[in-house]
Amino acid sequence: MLILNRLKERKKMARFFSLLIVLLVLSGCGSTVSNNGPEVIPELIDVQFKTDPEIVKANEVIELIATVSQGNEKVDDADKVEFEIWKEGQEESQHEKIEANYQQDGLYVISYIFEEPGKYFIYSHTTARSYHSMPKNEILVK
Repeated sequence: MLILNRLKERKKMARFFSLLIVLLVLSGCGSTVSNNGPEVIPELIDVQFKTDPEIVKANEVIELIATVSQGNEKVDDADKVEFEIWKEGQEESQHEKIEANYQQDGLYVISYIFEEPGKYFIYSHTTARSYHSMPKNEILVK
């Protein structure tokens, strides 16, 4: 009889521990992260370049302008907007980099004088809202 009681106790203990293990495993599978729909990924930044005046002449002050936007919103909080300027044929060590100043409505501007006519290239390096864009533009200086 004593042996029978011990066997019954062991079965009860085995069931108890089996149930405990199942509960622990199931509780570990639960997720506390709530999903409130699809994750929204912000749009990329867009950088448009232009000069003012549109026709660029050597030895005249012009403005280099980068218009920065994200979707329909003008970006007024860019971390950095920098123009990298070089004449065709120049080595990278001769490129000039100038940080632009924010004006308004997503416009970042520098004043610049091209000292001689020719073909020039300009990168509008722009870092804003965790994105970096560097469109390359070409202008002909008369």
